[in-house]
Amino acid sequence: MSRRRCWSVVPVCAAAVLALSVLPPRPAPASPPTAAADPGCLARAKAGLTTASAVGDKSSLVGDEYDVRDYRLQLTLDPAAATYQGVVTISYVPRAPFAGEVVLDCAGPLVTGVTDGETALPFVQAGDALRITTAGKREPTVENVVVTFSNALPLRLREGLSLWYWDYPEDTDPIISSMSQPDAARTWWPCKDRSDDKARCQVEITAPADLVAVSNGSLVDEIDHGDGTLTRIWSESHPIATYLVSVALSAYDDFGSLCVTDAGSVPLRHWVHPDDVAAAQVDFAPLCDMIGVMEGLVGRYPFADEKYGHAAFLNMNSGAMEHQTVTSYGRNLIRGNNHYDWIMVHELAHQWFGDALTPRGWQDIWLNEGFATYAEALWEEHLHGMDPDGEDGYFTWIRTKRGSTDWIGETPVYDPFPILDQVVYDKGAWILHMLRGRMGDADFFALLADWTASARLHGVVDTGMFIDLASEHAGEDLTGFFTPWLEATTVPHLEFTALTTDGDAGAGTRLQVRLRDRSGVAFDNVYPVRVTTEAGEEWRALRLVGSETTRSFDFTTAVQSAALDPQGWVAWREVAATADPSRLLRSYPNPSFNGVVALVYLQQEAATLELEIFDAAGRRLHRRDVAAVGSSLLEREELWNGRDDEGRAVPSGVYWARLNGEASSSVLKFAIVR
Repeated sequence: MSRRRCWSVVPVCAAAVLALSVLPPRPAPASPPTAAADPGCLARAKAGLTTASAVGDKSSLVGDEYDVRDYRLQLTLDPAAATYQGVVTISYVPRAPFAGEVVLDCAGPLVTGVTDGETALPFVQAGDALRITTAGKREPTVENVVVTFSNALPLRLREGLSLWYWDYPEDTDPIISSMSQPDAARTWWPCKDRSDDKARCQVEITAPADLVAVSNGSLVDEIDHGDGTLTRIWSESHPIATYLVSVALSAYDDFGSLCVTDAGSVPLRHWVHPDDVAAAQVDFAPLCDMIGVMEGLVGRYPFADEKYGHAAFLNMNSGAMEHQTVTSYGRNLIRGNNHYDWIMVHELAHQWFGDALTPRGWQDIWLNEGFATYAEALWEEHLHGMDPDGEDGYFTWIRTKRGSTDWIGETPVYDPFPILDQVVYDKGAWILHMLRGRMGDADFFALLADWTASARLHGVVDTGMFIDLASEHAGEDLTGFFTPWLEATTVPHLEFTALTTDGDAGAGTRLQVRLRDRSGVAFDNVYPVRVTTEAGEEWRALRLVGSETTRSFDFTTAVQSAALDPQGWVAWREVAATADPSRLLRSYPNPSFNGVVALVYLQQEAATLELEIFDAAGRRLHRRDVAAVGSSLLEREELWNGRDDEGRAVPSGVYWARLNGEASSSVLKFAIVR
């Protein structure tokens, strides 16, 4: 597939007057085309997880005292009794200074014993932590702890390891499956539940022999115990984050094939309910083509020596989770009509962006979800081309990601609240879209291929690393471009004016343009300008850093009209057409040292607003109605006294305010220090 740069910088000449009509930009649709699935349901499925940690910023209790090298996770699953037994062997290397204590995240299983492989080790299980006193070795050599544990299998719980039934409420045909993003691995097995400490992992699942156990990596052995149980051993030889470790057990039927691409071959295998095989064969048929397209754009599939496929589950019946080498795929997505191809390519893209390249912390989650969402647009481009003025293709799909509010007043992309807010998906994809327009196709896709190259593959990445690499490929420091799009909660509010003057080629051949940004944020954007002359259309690039710029462009024939960014390469609004939603603006003092916080907000809606306060675990501490006063855009202020709705003073920490209107919602983070 050929690619082309859609607009470019042209050298400028020199200067003197005719009013020129300015064409408005093509508006972004407020919702996806009716023929497509709602692209927001994937984020909502993940964000709808049941425990508070899914919407908070809950972090691991484990520090940097040791580096995990290998997990061996042995599970015995009993769906009839709704229980399981487990043993996890953790191979680690101490880091200086190491005080001889290994701390694991453990927020559910009951630990019954710990050894170093030979000798029993003292341990304390309290709260969400398991503290193990080792033999005191502090040398940088590989050590082991072996933890024995057990737990009940909760029924129909989205997070963690849970027991479901395909035929609920009849409760027949069991399925046991896991869902751990962002921090629920600790709820079903003791581990170092941090995304920045990846390790190899072997999962051994013992279960009734009539059930099929599926996990990450390659199936290396099957052991029939002769008592009606069977152990399947899956080995993930590439480093994996704990939230990507997967278990799926049911009476699956499976099918597969060998996908041959220009880069090599990938074994494909899918596990689904027996009633869904025919439909799944239709839905998964485009997968090999998707792999070939992704490999052509960003490099070799990172787990080609193992597999890729899907295991149907019910934890997110209408969503999916990008478990490494085997995406867990909601049963409701299997329809036999390819309706959810966009979800399939989204989860496939995660194998590069999220699995092979894993975010250092959840503040960097846009490196997962923004990139995978952008892959949806690239797939549409493969099928239908760019098609900037049509009803299919790249531009149509990327426009559906803007919505009606342009993310104004909503959570920032970097360090979002909640972690899996839709903004991370959609605005994250738009950042890549805008970067592509700025860099041009050749440099942009070279950047993506370099980002997934072997030197970084299977590693841990963060936003700063991507900005540095993008700057290297662009030949300029792109920090000023990325920072406002990642951290600000508005978009440029632009005034574009243009005049023609007499240039070197005659009357009306010089175009003078002025661009003003009224957002108050120092965006660094390059806007394409489409200029129609007597000779046809030409494109010019107009860079605006800050609030205002004026430029002149010369042409060989008279200018007839000009339009600022008519295809939509940059997210912006016209000042005259802007109607901002009510939103939080700032807090003060921040941090607060006496617990009292002033929350400043803009009120646009006449309806009553709702103010909520959350802690870092996602628990709502306080809510109140904020009475409407008039209906004009006014700056107002609400005080919170640092106490929950039962009158208790909240402790020092990070908190979030959320302001909800009839058609808007915005969040703001602040700190309290006691």
